[in-house]
Amino acid sequence: MKVAVVGGGIGGLVAARALVAAGHDAHVLDAGVRPGGVIGTSTIDGYVREHAASSFLGGPALGALALCHELGVPVERASARAKRRWIFIDGSLRALPNSPVELVRSDLLTWRGKLALLREPFAPPRPHGEDESVHAFAARRFGAEAARSIFAPFVTGVYAADAHDISVDAGFPMLAELDAAGGVVRGMVKKQVGSLIARVRGQAAASTPRGLWAPQGGLGALIAALEGTLAGRIRSGVTVSTVEPVAHGVLVDGERWDGAVLAVPAVHAIELVRGAVPELAVKLGAFRRAPAALVYLGLPRGAVPRADEGFGMLVARGEDLRMLGVVFESTVWSQRAPDGNVLLRCIFAGGRDPEAAALTDAELVAIARRDIERALGATAAPTHASVIRWPHGIAQYAVGHRDRVRAAVAVARRARIALAGADYRGPGVNDLCADGANIVDELAAW
Repeated sequence: MKVAVVGGGIGGLVAARALVAAGHDAHVLDAGVRPGGVIGTSTIDGYVREHAASSFLGGPALGALALCHELGVPVERASARAKRRWIFIDGSLRALPNSPVELVRSDLLTWRGKLALLREPFAPPRPHGEDESVHAFAARRFGAEAARSIFAPFVTGVYAADAHDISVDAGFPMLAELDAAGGVVRGMVKKQVGSLIARVRGQAAASTPRGLWAPQGGLGALIAALEGTLAGRIRSGVTVSTVEPVAHGVLVDGERWDGAVLAVPAVHAIELVRGAVPELAVKLGAFRRAPAALVYLGLPRGAVPRADEGFGMLVARGEDLRMLGVVFESTVWSQRAPDGNVLLRCIFAGGRDPEAAALTDAELVAIARRDIERALGATAAPTHASVIRWPHGIAQYAVGHRDRVRAAVAVARRARIALAGADYRGPGVNDLCADGANIVDELAAW
């Protein structure tokens, strides 16, 4: 089929590549001057900045690490110095425990909270088929303290959102699977036993190495490699206005195609189909995104001692800090800052504090400097400061998200439209890389 892929973010690029590999004649129509969407890498003053996502976990067979290997993109593993993670909670910086022994010694939870963890294998199951928030899941299985001190900051780190607002089924499907298997502890034991049996029988599936990874020099390298595989198939600077179903096909701004993939944020896809497929526009209106603002600060290395011993810091809700978290970029990855300096990526806005997106660059930089002084003791003037903004940057997977996706996909299918991108089946880089196979299957269902 001749297929128009509307949107040249990583979701659109992967979808187009997968369609071409499956024998379809796919072309990307992208409004931007360069492909990649929110993902990109730039260098200013010797500091390497990621415009959105910066890394991915190894492991999935269809994930980003496997794709990098396939495309010949050099990768690096996160530094061993980045294993420590910090949480700012109750006015203090506390280390997230990396082992049971550290957990016993940690002051992140009280003894009552630690004892609640031991009851996890005996926690009552949730009713079959019902979704719940990550906070509700964590409180049910691990207790209120762990839900607030461990799970809630982690949700903020992924979705820049409150744990009460994110679906465990859609937002953290692995946790949901373990829950369905009898609980996290029991589920992990079952998985480990099953994996051991498969290895003994020689049936274990090949997988990519685990850990945290990124292309050398930034995720922009993966975008460039994907672009190279689609030479002659990307039309940049093309703003699509309408997608209209016709007999056995669609019209994209009047041009006939056999089908279309909408790989733009749902909030933009609504406008493309509002006139011709109003039912789909209504379904797409159920998906939400939150704004994001990234403040990059370069500082003399000695000014931020903590930045030499960890991945970064997450901020619990209700603290006297405006930022949601900070990543020690130059500790995690090589060659991200000039010699003698460190690069911090401070995260603002999101679903937890969308009003922060309305602040000026100067205001955001000032608040970032204040917050890292309070949390990390950094008082030196920055050698670099810059801001990157995305008005519709972070998909928000509310409770019931999977049902909304199924409903939207069903309507889109009748119009020979497929839905791709971060709003639907996973917002992470791995999710978007794996989604190409879903798009190929969707077209086969037509």
